[in-house]
Amino acid sequence: MNPERIKALIDLMAASDLSELSLNEGDTHLRLLREGAAAPVVAAAPQVAPSPVAPQAAPAAGFEACAALYGVLHLTPAPDQPVFVQVGDPVEAGQTLAVVEAMKMFHPLKAERAGTVLAVLAASGEEVAAGQAVFQLGEA
Repeated sequence: MNPERIKALIDLMAASDLSELSLNEGDTHLRLLREGAAAPVVAAAPQVAPSPVAPQAAPAAGFEACAALYGVLHLTPAPDQPVFVQVGDPVEAGQTLAVVEAMKMFHPLKAERAGTVLAVLAASGEEVAAGQAVFQLGEA
């Protein structure tokens, strides 16, 4: 990928509200990330198969369930339905805790492992950022 094309993509991203842009061309993978209000970070390298990574243990006191992407948080499956979970509820690994609406699509926010809901950190209808903690969960 030539430097002019990379520069054009950086300029395009800087002029938009995108937080991430990923592009594959042949054996080259380009990924641009916007961290906070800083300029985009550029990473270009030949594409290599990912290596397996061992999961990291969360702190013993509990763990957070975070939004995977930017969007509007919905704590209920529909406006007239009860919340997916509330404080004190036990949850199983893979259980849907909420959904994040992004670009007219609903993406489930699921518990990565079993636990108990200790706190709901965002309100329904609120915009959440990618990586933002939405639930505080305790060990099961």
